[in-house]
Amino acid sequence: MADKFEQQRRDKRQKACELGVDPYGGRFECVAFAEDVKAGYIDDKEGQQACCAGRIVLLRDIGKLIFITLRDSGGTIQLGLSKKLLADQWPLMKLLDLGDIVGASGQLSRTRTGEITIWAEEVTLLSKSLLPPPEKFHGLSDVDTRYRMRYVDLWANPEVMARFKMRSDMVSSMRRFLTDRGFLEVETPMMQTLAGGAAAKPFTTHHNSLDLDLFMRIAPELFLKRLLVGGMEKVFEINRNFRNEGLSTRHNPEFTMMELYQAYADYNVMMDLTEEMTGSLIEARCDGPKLPFGEMEIDYTRPWRRAKYADLLKEHSGCDIEDVSAVRAKAKELGIHETDMDDAVVINEVFEAT
Repeated sequence: MADKFEQQRRDKRQKACELGVDPYGGRFECVAFAEDVKAGYIDDKEGQQACCAGRIVLLRDIGKLIFITLRDSGGTIQLGLSKKLLADQWPLMKLLDLGDIVGASGQLSRTRTGEITIWAEEVTLLSKSLLPPPEKFHGLSDVDTRYRMRYVDLWANPEVMARFKMRSDMVSSMRRFLTDRGFLEVETPMMQTLAGGAAAKPFTTHHNSLDLDLFMRIAPELFLKRLLVGGMEKVFEINRNFRNEGLSTRHNPEFTMMELYQAYADYNVMMDLTEEMTGSLIEARCDGPKLPFGEMEIDYTRPWRRAKYADLLKEHSGCDIEDVSAVRAKAKELGIHETDMDDAVVINEVFEAT
C-alpha cells in the first residue's frame, strides 16, 4: 500500500492524465547534454536556443516562476518555467516533482546570479516519479541500499556516474592497448562441462535439450589456451565469471575479468605488458603516479619493483615459504582458521593478511 507521499504523486499522475498528458512520454529528439549547452553559451548573444532532458533534482516554486535543476548523465542545467511563457502548460508544471524526468526547449540566457538558464517555451513530461528521491543534502548514503539500487545511486550521487564512465573508458583503452599490439579479442563459452582455470566453487546449471549438467565458468583460461593450440598467437578476453562463494563489498559472485595469453612469451613479457598498460591508464587520467588506496598510497611510477612471491612472503610475514609449520603458526597469530586449509591456501591467506 502506498504511503501518503507516494499517493500524492499518484494523484498528480492521474491529474496529468486528465490533462491529456501521457505521464510516461515517448520519443524526445534534438537533446543536447547540459554541459555542452553551458559550454557553448555566448554572453550577450541573442536568440540562443537549447533543448535538454533529464531528471529534476531541485525544484523551487515561487508562484508564477518555477526554477528547476535538471540533471542528465553529464551534468546539470537550470530550467526557468514562467507562467507567461507556458500559460497553456502551467497546470502541468504545477504537477512536477523531484525525480520526474522532463524534456524542455527554449531560449538561453544568464540570470542575475550568473546561472545559465533555459527559459522553457515547451516542456514534455517523460516519466512521472512515484517515489520521492533520496534526501537532498545527504543523498543516498546507506551502503547496502546503494549496492542494491545502483540505478538510484547513479543519479543521486554524481561521483558514482563519473566512476562508471571512467570504468567504461578504461576498458575501451585496455582493448585498444592490446589490439594495437596484435592481440585478438575472443569470446569463450560461459557454460562449461568442467569448472577449470581457477580454484573456486562454481554455480551449476542444466542444459535441458542435452540433459547435461554444466558449470558457469569460474575463469576463461582453459578455452583461451585451446585457442593458442589452434594457432592464435595473441588472444585476450574481457569476460564475466561466476564464483559461488562469499558476498561483500570486496567480492561479488559475478564479476568481470580480463585474461590474455601470448605464444612464445614468458612471465616477464606478461609483467612488461601489465606495467605498461596500467601505467598508460593512470598517465591518461590522473595528475600523477601516486594514487590513494584506502588508507594507503600506491606509487605507480615506472619501472616497478619486481619481486618473487616467496621473497615478499618472507619480507612481510617473516616466514619462509618452505617452512609450512611457521606459516601455520603465523596464520594462527593473525586469527586465520587454518586447520582445515591446504598448505598452499594457508600460505596465500598469510600473504594476503600481511
